[in-house]
Formats: sequence, structure tokens, C-alpha cells
Amino acid sequence: MQTGRPLTKRGRVFVRVAAVFVLLVSLGGGLGLAVEGIEGRAALRDGPVGSLTPTDRTCGKQSCSWTGTFTSTDGSVTARDVELRDAVDVRRGDPAPARIDEVRLAEDAGAAYTADYGWHGPVVKGSVLALVGLAIATGMVLRGRRPRTAAPGHA
Repeated sequence: MQTGRPLTKRGRVFVRVAAVFVLLVSLGGGLGLAVEGIEGRAALRDGPVGSLTPTDRTCGKQSCSWTGTFTSTDGSVTARDVELRDAVDVRRGDPAPARIDEVRLAEDAGAAYTADYGWHGPVVKGSVLALVGLAIATGMVLRGRRPRTAAPGHA
């Protein structure tokens, strides 16, 4: 007596490929989020302090963020096309502020962070996404294994 309908060889290969895909997407997304949070924490701790002069906005599905030129307080560091990451929601129609003070530049100069940036959220979300993806992929592989036949007399 079998405990379940066995998958064909093609079905097992499909399940394994799908599990690898789920694992790669979840680990990539999870690590990306976690790295953003860690980068923000490092910038808030050690990044040069200055101001961001918005020149444009970058919009996603739900909100926008300011992009502009960062200039350090002492004038020694200048970076263009820096994205501001903070806790303020920016809408498409919001007017650009003249300058945003007290921001810290990340090491790669691609982003600047305000003091209200919550770096814990991206790290936790990224970790959870990676773990959930790992669990789903493991479950898919285990579920796709050949079912064992039950011993006679055991249902």
C-alpha cells in the first residue's frame, strides 16, 4: 500500500527546479533587504554628516524618495544622484524641499540616511524572507520525494 501518489521523474525534476528558484529569490531578496538595513546602520554611525539638495524624486508603487546632491557640512565630500532613505513618506505631488539637513552618507555614496531611518525593519524583514523561503523550498523538496510503501498490516 502506498502512502501517496508517486511523482514522475519529470515531476520530481520540476519540483526541485521550483524549489531552487524559490530559494534563490527569497535569499536574494532577503539578503538585499538585510544589507540595506546594515548599510543604513553603518551610515548613521560612521557616515559623513551633511545636507541633501533634492533634484528629483524616484517613485515606486506606493511612495517616492528624494534623489539629489549630498554635500558634507565641512564641504569635503560631495556626491550626486544620492537617494534619501528616511521615515517620511513622499508623494508624487509633494514639492521638493530646498535642502534636507542632518543626513549621513553611506560608504558607497549611493544613499543618504536621516536620523529617523529605521534600520531594524529591513534587517528583520530580510531575515524572515530568507528563512521563509528556505522553509518553503525544503518543504517542496521533501514533499516531492517518492512516497514510501507502508509495511503490510500498517495503514
